[in-house]
Amino acid sequence: MGGMNDLLLPLAVLFTGIAAVAAIAAALRAGRPTPPDQSTAMQAAQLAAMVQGLVEQSNRDRESVQQALAAGAKGTTEQLQQVGERLGIIDRAQQQIEELKGQVVDLVGILGSNQARGAFGEVRLEQIVEDVLPAELYEFQATLSNRARVDCLIRFSERGGDLAVDSKFPLESYRSMLAAGDDATRIVAERQFKVDVKKHIDDISSKYLIKGETRDLALMFIPAESIYSELLQHFSDLVEYSSKKRVYLTSPNTIHGWLTNLRSVYIDTKIAAQASLIQREVRLILDDVGRLGERVESLEGHFGQASKDIEQIKTSAKKVLDRGEKIERVELTAGDEAAAPALQD
Repeated sequence: MGGMNDLLLPLAVLFTGIAAVAAIAAALRAGRPTPPDQSTAMQAAQLAAMVQGLVEQSNRDRESVQQALAAGAKGTTEQLQQVGERLGIIDRAQQQIEELKGQVVDLVGILGSNQARGAFGEVRLEQIVEDVLPAELYEFQATLSNRARVDCLIRFSERGGDLAVDSKFPLESYRSMLAAGDDATRIVAERQFKVDVKKHIDDISSKYLIKGETRDLALMFIPAESIYSELLQHFSDLVEYSSKKRVYLTSPNTIHGWLTNLRSVYIDTKIAAQASLIQREVRLILDDVGRLGERVESLEGHFGQASKDIEQIKTSAKKVLDRGEKIERVELTAGDEAAAPALQD
């Protein structure tokens, strides 16, 4: 805009000069060597004023443009800062996503082998049991009398035996069902899934239901809610089969209910035992109080007899004192009578 102003000022001077030259040329052509008339000078002045107005308007426009550019630059800077902050947030989110992807890959690798899946289920079961039950109520990797080792054995002091809980994770056949691209493949995968789950049920029923040692039911812990839900919704025959085998299916959510009820039973048993102990102690205290009452009555009798004896002793002493005084008076009289003749001698 400064260059435009520099250009407009010479243009104004140039137009004024042109107007003056034009006026002189017109006078010469008319044969009048006189200076330009007043109207021509006025036109030149008007032209100069117009050019000056253009220059001033240009200055005002330049200031407005500069202000607009400054405001736009400030807004652009703020927007760029916001964009930078958002890009930073996106970058951090991408890093977290990469970390989660790595964790998912690790988890997929862990669940890839049967042994690793078994360890995962055992650890998940142990975490839940430790959160709900007191330490004296359970034992992990307990060995039974038939040398079978169960993932968790919940112990009960009363008759009825301990409760066996074992973790099973039929993941491969379940994945095959989900990955089936057609009905035929899915039917084959479902058949294999049933075989795997049924085998787990049979293993638990045959190993962990021992008469006189464990309860007549056991829990099969499935560490994946999706597999447990699939069994309930689409494999009701397996659920019925497990009930007949006295093996009840549980998941991370449902086993909380089982364990909470067991803890309530355990607490009620402890309370009942303490109540019995308190009742027994109260009975003993009542017996002691009864004996104490008898002894107080006996002691009261002794005190009564002693008080009676004391009264009798006091009565006897009083009589002795009275008789002593009488004797003393009698002896004094006799002495006086004996001394009289002696005085007469």
